[in-house]
Amino acid sequence: MNRKNGFTLVELLAVIVLLGLIMAIAVPNALKLGGTVKESSYATKLDLIEEAAKSYGQANIGNVKRGLSLNGSKRYTCKFDYDEDDNVTQVTMRETTEDEGATLPDDTFFCISMSVSDLVANNSLDYDEKDTCADKCSAEEKPYYDNVVINPKDNSVINLCNVYIYYKYKRVYTYFDRTECDKVSAYGKFETAHAYPARRV
Repeated sequence: MNRKNGFTLVELLAVIVLLGLIMAIAVPNALKLGGTVKESSYATKLDLIEEAAKSYGQANIGNVKRGLSLNGSKRYTCKFDYDEDDNVTQVTMRETTEDEGATLPDDTFFCISMSVSDLVANNSLDYDEKDTCADKCSAEEKPYYDNVVINPKDNSVINLCNVYIYYKYKRVYTYFDRTECDKVSAYGKFETAHAYPARRV
């Protein structure tokens, strides 16, 4: 007796089980790879922002050495807190009356703070997307959300995130405050001085 062409139920079930196993292994790895790529893109974006801030700081080193604010009305120092691996955990910015050459504590430096939007306004950085508001933004929000720099990890607008430019050991350094900036994604709003909510594009 000749066997008909085709698969038996057992063979079909075996194929389905094998495909299920392959999917169970492949899908999480693909998702993990996607997350890794986004995280890498975010790190690259932060490097670009810090480099733009460093260029601005070097071009305006006199202001950085004195901690002179962008509008020139106040002067500041930044105190850096570190973990056991020497990673910055917090930056505390304070108004100061110290002279430029004053001796400061080891973890404190004359500094200025700039938002990502400030860097763009000073021609140190470019927007990722322009004219995104259309009729979605109020007049008050438009300056912050119409032309935007985007976090590639979650597509949130990071215009109001801060980068600190400080003078240390006769050189200009920068630090992007990722901890505060990441709160935009985690909580949907800026937890510190800014009242404008995060908006995804």
